[in-house]
Amino acid sequence: MSHQIFNELPALLEQHGRLAMATVVSAVGSTPREITARMLVLADGSTVGTIGGGKFESLVVADARKLLEDHGLPFTRGYAFVPAGENAFGAVCGGTATVLLEIVEKAPRLLVVGAGHCGRALARAAAFSGYEVTVADEREEQLDPAAFPAGARLVHVKDDYSDLPLPDPKDSVAIVSRGHVTDGLAFRRLRGAPLAYLGMIGSKAKRKVLFDELRAEGVTEEELRRPKCPIGLDIGAESPEEIAIAIVAELIANRRSARKAL
Repeated sequence: MSHQIFNELPALLEQHGRLAMATVVSAVGSTPREITARMLVLADGSTVGTIGGGKFESLVVADARKLLEDHGLPFTRGYAFVPAGENAFGAVCGGTATVLLEIVEKAPRLLVVGAGHCGRALARAAAFSGYEVTVADEREEQLDPAAFPAGARLVHVKDDYSDLPLPDPKDSVAIVSRGHVTDGLAFRRLRGAPLAYLGMIGSKAKRKVLFDELRAEGVTEEELRRPKCPIGLDIGAESPEEIAIAIVAELIANRRSARKAL
């Protein structure tokens, strides 16, 4: 049964984003299922797989839904299959089961625009932090797989960035390309696209030049407030690696604050 659950897990995460997994980690005496029995629980209480059914399973589902609602940390809970006593729920089998409850989430996605020193460092830091990373650049020679973390998707785009991949609304984008011209091309391509986060690298002087150009084209002040520019938390970062850390820290802060607001 476990292998069937894991086969279905990617599609469920793609559809729902997050769910809870219940795993029997201890089974003593007479219990419905043995250790490693697993069940997936969605936010609406629907399940995939089973850890035993009946009142026991309904209690686990309730605990799993509460975990999802609270965005809580993994925990274990014991359930006693006896008529009365601590953790009992009226069963008469006589055994005890301990269940690990944990949240499983779809990996957050990050589009890195720019495959230079900062883009490469950011791709590595973001992948290490659990992000699914796509890197796009108009310079094909910069998209050397050896310079990026395993699993990163590398996209060679046209010089005008007209075919830059459009992310999903829950995705994040970091524009760290080789200059304000390519930054502007990427911004124009992403203009109006709903995103979880949009950041753009650059000094105040570079920002002024680009934003003045965009204003002249009719881009509104509200649209110009969308990108965080300069990108990343203000930690005094200078090297590409330090800048990458500052950006990933801001991505995490943005993601966690959005979660708390739900």
